[in-house]
Amino acid sequence: MVKYVYSLLAVVALNAIVPANVLAQDLAKKSTLVIAEHRAARLEALYSLQDKLEQQLGVQLKIVEYPAPAQDYFTKLVTELRAGNAPDVFTIPRDLQLDDLAAAGYLVDLSGAMENWDGYQHLPELIKLLSKGSFDGHNYAVPSIVAVEQLYYRHDLLEQAGISTAQPTSWDDLLNRARQIKHVTGQFPLLFPAGLTWGMGSYTEGYRYLLAGFADYQLLDQQGRYRLGEKAPLEAFKFYQTLVDEQLMPIKPLLNPEPWVIPKYEMFPKGQLMITTCGTWCRVFDWGENSRNPIANIEQAVGTWKIPSADGSDPFVLASMVYAWAVNAKSRQADLAIKLALALGDNDVAITYAQKLGNVPARLDAELHPDYASLGILAQAHKLLPRARALRTTVGSNAVMAGVARATEAVIIGREDAAGAQQLLEDYVSSVLGDEAVSRNQ
Repeated sequence: MVKYVYSLLAVVALNAIVPANVLAQDLAKKSTLVIAEHRAARLEALYSLQDKLEQQLGVQLKIVEYPAPAQDYFTKLVTELRAGNAPDVFTIPRDLQLDDLAAAGYLVDLSGAMENWDGYQHLPELIKLLSKGSFDGHNYAVPSIVAVEQLYYRHDLLEQAGISTAQPTSWDDLLNRARQIKHVTGQFPLLFPAGLTWGMGSYTEGYRYLLAGFADYQLLDQQGRYRLGEKAPLEAFKFYQTLVDEQLMPIKPLLNPEPWVIPKYEMFPKGQLMITTCGTWCRVFDWGENSRNPIANIEQAVGTWKIPSADGSDPFVLASMVYAWAVNAKSRQADLAIKLALALGDNDVAITYAQKLGNVPARLDAELHPDYASLGILAQAHKLLPRARALRTTVGSNAVMAGVARATEAVIIGREDAAGAQQLLEDYVSSVLGDEAVSRNQ
């Protein structure tokens, strides 16, 4: 209300100085671009940047507030894209959703514009790759912020218990550390998301970490088929089976409607869970000062480990292109919308969003920005981007994620062993996408 009154008074004062017909003419000259945004922190960031973007581009921005949960946002976005009513500019929640949108013809091809954009040269090669459709190699999204994902652990509590906080070197090393934690503290040591109700997160925040632990494994073969029948997917399910069989992971909460709430928002802050997969956003949303259960002195209390590889080779971090900006293929002002999308890739915008969301700027030259120091400990994650890993997906990634959710559910409730879960995943993806979408070569 205060903001509205202030704005109203400002308009009244301006009208007293500038004739009404001049104001009307100026407004009429400016085109209006509709931009979609959701979640309080993201909306706050965009509103704080609105005036600057409008002045920079000579446009008016109409900000449309979409539903907050990521899945609700994406569902509404796809519905409006299909109906031809979508905004000019919007975000794609995760890079693995890009291919389906692009292949359906919903996105403007940004290849030429991005190659001529001064920010493109400052993107890590991996992030450039994630902004492209795997089926045609064209750019469809402007990266702004990136999630760096690894393992988060209670450094304070492990030190108190006399348990090593050294980087685990392999899966076996991680599992042995988990066994020690359980024996010494009596608490659950480790969480890898799994199950139907965690949805796409069972893949993105769980199974994917394990697949990427094989340096020579990629999810797609050279023909763009999903490699689900090979050793890496099977070994990943075996890892889950070990967590279940040895009771190293809390299972009951994973069967709840919102399975992340108890382990991540309650057990981890209380010290009832010691290690979890997570990304740079977790220090803000999951355990930051405005979260439901803040962890005191979080920068000292919570440490990070890179993800250990399966065989003990170099540990790594994963990078996800989150909420990159895209342009509606049916925009009536596509040229202006492209300029807006590129402007949203500037470091000013990325750092503003990163501060509020806990992720890091996509561009490496962000470290030269005067506000870079405000990122604090996140700057450490930003410096890991050039060596980060990712697993490319292609059209039909939602079927793979849904299949992983079903297969990991079967493991955690004891209905299938690792081999059975792998077969379930293969069969499900084949049934949805067709046999030609899955490579069954062992």
